[in-house]
Amino acid sequence: MPAPWRRRPAARSILLLLLLAEPSACATAGRDSSRAATVTLRESRASAVRRTLDAFREQGYRVKETLTSGSEIVSEPFDHDRHTEAVFRATITEGEREARIRLTGTYREKSLGGLVKSSEREVRRATEGVEGALWARLQNLALAIRSAP
Repeated sequence: MPAPWRRRPAARSILLLLLLAEPSACATAGRDSSRAATVTLRESRASAVRRTLDAFREQGYRVKETLTSGSEIVSEPFDHDRHTEAVFRATITEGEREARIRLTGTYREKSLGGLVKSSEREVRRATEGVEGALWARLQNLALAIRSAP
């Protein structure tokens, strides 16, 4: 009996796509891929910090000053829409020959003109609603980091 990927052309195509995927895209295939977008760069951590800070600023996010030497970059809370406030974070680590940037976000829903805020929730992979829009913004930030000169 032939192997399953030989019997189904669609399964073979999916397997081929996974094997040919860009390394930085494969990094998000781990267990927390529904909560984080990961970018892997073949450069130093210092360079990755600069690229990340530049991308945050180019995308219009104000960055809080931190004392952790750039290993974690946190945006100021920003209004996603009239009813939602969000914060994005980038955690930068260094491997042997690469730097990895893990992008996450949290949000709160506002009511009564912003006087009352819900508890903080993690931004998760979604395609619609507030989470879908915030996930798309997080992916745009990852793309800006990847494509920065």
